Amino acid sequence: MSSFDSAKLFQSYQSHQDIKQYLENLLQRYSSKIEIFSRAESYEGREILTVRICTDVQQKRPPSNRWCILIDAGIHAREWITVSVALFIVQQLLEKDEISAKSFRSFEWIILPLLNPDGYEYSREHNKMWRKTRRPLGLRNHHRSCVGVDCNRNFNVAWTIGSTRFCSLLYRGERPFSERETKNVRDVFRKLRPSCKFYLSLHSYAKAILYPRAYTRTPPRNWQMQHTIAEAGVEAMKKATGVRYRCGSASTVLNRPVGGSSIDYAHDIEKVPVALVMEVASKGFHPPEANIQRICEESWIGIGAMVNCLAASFRSVLKGSGTLHLR
Repeated sequence: MSSFDSAKLFQSYQSHQDIKQYLENLLQRYSSKIEIFSRAESYEGREILTVRICTDVQQKRPPSNRWCILIDAGIHAREWITVSVALFIVQQLLEKDEISAKSFRSFEWIILPLLNPDGYEYSREHNKMWRKTRRPLGLRNHHRSCVGVDCNRNFNVAWTIGSTRFCSLLYRGERPFSERETKNVRDVFRKLRPSCKFYLSLHSYAKAILYPRAYTRTPPRNWQMQHTIAEAGVEAMKKATGVRYRCGSASTVLNRPVGGSSIDYAHDIEKVPVALVMEVASKGFHPPEANIQRICEESWIGIGAMVNCLAASFRSVLKGSGTLHLR
């Protein structure tokens, strides 16, 4: 891929190296609006780039009333379409100048377009259904080593619910934050305290927008606010494209408890008031390349509507100490 040819970005699934090249190119072209916020490293040594986008990125002290949106993708290696959606968000904000829209420029956008690069590359090259990280777990009962941890079972919230089976696709890890990839997300959350008001984790492909909690059916106190914001995304996509998403708490929609999830960690531990999973509507984890652009456009409509809803309806609710009373 030509370093300047972003037109081809959504005609195929990009490699980790292509994604890195694209972001570095944006850094040169839009230096007043984008910076690399974090350059963490995966187990196999790949950079996990986190970008920060706002209208005055070079200003050392951002306005005190500006909030952050944190978006990540590719936490599960096989969910390739989520990485494309995250890159589409970056492209819309910068190359299409959507960051100039009033409600969008009132936020800093922090985006991890590929959270689990080792697993992603393994999925691309060897096993399309691979889900976990790629850290070897060592010998177990004198049997050969198993590999990898499910990042979305590895956060330090209700972690004990997760699978202890070493070779399971849902293996929770030996301890919370055993993976560099999840430690990186934790560290980004800590850097953003207390300004992060909206966390969105992109998954595929259940056509749903989910809010906490995943580990119990007991909803958070502010579940109605989160439901309203999620519903704004659902309605916008249905109106624009006809696609129908479900909306509800993760435990209710999934109909089973899930421990160690990123949205529950964001909400319960980091006190992020709005923490959603968007299960992107696609037929499978890697829909045909001809569908990438359409799915990205569809998803962006929903994401934009949720951000607009947060900015328009809940700014006064979340001012001051509003984030301290979420449980």
